[in-house]
Amino acid sequence: MNLEISVEYALWDSRPIDVRSLTSRCVTAIFAELNLNHYNVEICFLFTDDEEIRMLNKTYRGIDKPTNVLSFPSNAKVETIHDDINIFSKYFADNYESEEDDCCCNICVLGSVVLAYETIERESKSLDKTMEDYLHHMIVHSVLHLLGYEHVSNQEAERMESLETKILRTLCVL
Repeated sequence: MNLEISVEYALWDSRPIDVRSLTSRCVTAIFAELNLNHYNVEICFLFTDDEEIRMLNKTYRGIDKPTNVLSFPSNAKVETIHDDINIFSKYFADNYESEEDDCCCNICVLGSVVLAYETIERESKSLDKTMEDYLHHMIVHSVLHLLGYEHVSNQEAERMESLETKILRTLCVL
């Protein structure tokens, strides 16, 4: 697995949180839980501030305000999340270990995740969680979006939240 991690806002490095290690643990836990081959996968993470994410949110979603995290899936297609993890694993392997879409040289770029320091800090305090615990949740949530999980309908939200809870428990966050 290749995680491209860029910390562009100094306050991320001023905390006693190693965002690189935390990100790696989260992504590894997700792929282990879903029984997915992660060896040929690349995900890019940008740890930035509210101003940068506000501009991205405005540009790509038409919402002129900061948000905690944005996920930008690649063109690689994961259109359906199956109830049977083995079916999903096979689907993932069949579609991501080829040289199609954003997969070349046997590397599949799943997408990019952008995280905003001030919003995550503010929300973690309002939820009475440590910033580290909340960051675990935001990374798990955003990578699941890259894998095709959504929370538009109640059924989708329940499925995604259940999976998030399971993964966060393996990370000893819950």
